[in-house]
Amino acid sequence: MGRALSRGRGRRVMLTELNIKNFAIIDQLHVEFGPGLNVLTGETGAGKSILVDAINLLLGSRASPEMIRTGQEEASVEAFFELEGGKALEILDRLAPEKTDGLLIRRLIQRSGKSRAYLNGSSITLHMLEELGQELINIYGQHEHQDFLDPLRHIDILDRSSNLLILRQAFQEVYTQWAQATSALEELIGRQKQRSDRLELLSFQSKEIFRANLKPGEEEERISERARLVHAEKLHSIAHQGAEVLYGESGSVVERLKSTLQRLREGAKIDPALAPCIPAVESALFQSEDVASFLRSYAEKILFDPRRLEAIESRLDEIIKLKRKYGASIGEILAFKEKIDQEQKGLESVGEKISELEKRTSTLYAQALASAAELSQRRKKIARELSSKVEAELSTLGMKKVRFGVQIETESPKEPAEPREGREQTPRLNEKGMDRVQFLISPNPGEELKPLAKIASGGELSRIMLAMKRIFAEEAWVKTLIFDEVDAGIGGGIAEVVGRKLKEISSQHQVFCITHLAQIASLADAHYRVFKKNQGGRTYVEVTPLNKVERLEEVARMLGGLKITEKTLDHAREMLKNALKG
Repeated sequence: MGRALSRGRGRRVMLTELNIKNFAIIDQLHVEFGPGLNVLTGETGAGKSILVDAINLLLGSRASPEMIRTGQEEASVEAFFELEGGKALEILDRLAPEKTDGLLIRRLIQRSGKSRAYLNGSSITLHMLEELGQELINIYGQHEHQDFLDPLRHIDILDRSSNLLILRQAFQEVYTQWAQATSALEELIGRQKQRSDRLELLSFQSKEIFRANLKPGEEEERISERARLVHAEKLHSIAHQGAEVLYGESGSVVERLKSTLQRLREGAKIDPALAPCIPAVESALFQSEDVASFLRSYAEKILFDPRRLEAIESRLDEIIKLKRKYGASIGEILAFKEKIDQEQKGLESVGEKISELEKRTSTLYAQALASAAELSQRRKKIARELSSKVEAELSTLGMKKVRFGVQIETESPKEPAEPREGREQTPRLNEKGMDRVQFLISPNPGEELKPLAKIASGGELSRIMLAMKRIFAEEAWVKTLIFDEVDAGIGGGIAEVVGRKLKEISSQHQVFCITHLAQIASLADAHYRVFKKNQGGRTYVEVTPLNKVERLEEVARMLGGLKITEKTLDHAREMLKNALKG
């Protein structure tokens, strides 16, 4: 599948094969592509946009079960690329270092909502697919027009297309550190304002718990002691009576056990069968004596002490109050104290931390400002060069009198911007630097440059975008480019000029163009017709490479509509003949 992969000095990326199965209204589709300008044509609604949607899946776009053809459980999109160096090959070497004849990407979508991606047969993450995809294909469609209409996107277009992203990333790393340090500093300053009141509260709470001198398990012990004091008379009676029954009064248990033991010993002399009973009775006697001794000692210690009971009640009340404030148990109260002691230490060192962070934010701000200034200078230099290049390109696209400009303004400072250390006059930084970028245009001589988004027509936007892509193509790695109906709003001679420009771009890139204009289609190196067919009550999308005869008919259809006359055929024939002349 595909030609041998060269890992030399070339930089070309080329999509050679596309396989789609059960995607939208596509049943099964296999298309092979070549270098140069590949044009796809067809009537409105024929399914051309479906092909773009399928390719977007290979670039890491979001998958949905609704993309699966009705009645099927799984859809798949597969593409084979030939690579000759460039960043895509570097990424491939990292993700799949084994030798290969090319790059095969496959995306599966299941009705369950699951989506899987594969690179040369091995599973990869969606993030990996996105990283690789953006180095393989650029798709320029109607959304590109929206980017050009949104001034907030102009800075991204300039940076992305002028190889400034590495420099911007370096700035962003410092900016992020500065922003994080600034946020931490503001938090500490806020804490410092509340520091006095908070420290007073924490100190009170910690001292209150400390003075209580709580011990783990203390509450349970105090509750048990309180129960003994409250029921002292009853407990004394129980112990005293028990001791008397066991070993005190006449006929006590000990006295009877002694008598029984003596008689058993006498009986055992007569009949040894009684001997086994002797150890059990001896044990009962010893245990009874021990229990009686314990009960006498216990009864002597049991005394009703009102003062001790009052002290215990007071201690338990204190514990209950602390539990209401700081925790459900003594363990939780002690844990709370440890926590607030740590917070207290942190608050006591806030001043020192603020001083350290102020130094750090100052250093990082200076670094970020220097990096932003460098980025701004590079942008201004590129902007001047870009303006001249765009005007030159637009001149070849039938816009000879048009002036193009790139306005770069420094962001105004915050109010106040940086109140500390006299930074009120410094530029306002954001994650993209210190600049506001806006594309300007003057369509007619004598008119001042005005925002592109406000005065440019659809046709002008298409040509401006094409001009910029042509310029940026010289500086970028050679990727496959897909232009999805970017010819909107143009026609006639300008359409031919746009087609020639696409043809020129295709000398460096593999270019796909979805178009309704015969002037562009006639310049194709390869021409494909996209159409729908109905079979068995189902709709199918087909993509067919056209031979010379079929191509002539398709160009004639694009010129004259459904009814093709000999005149339109002659016109189409002449258009194709002129295209060969270059």
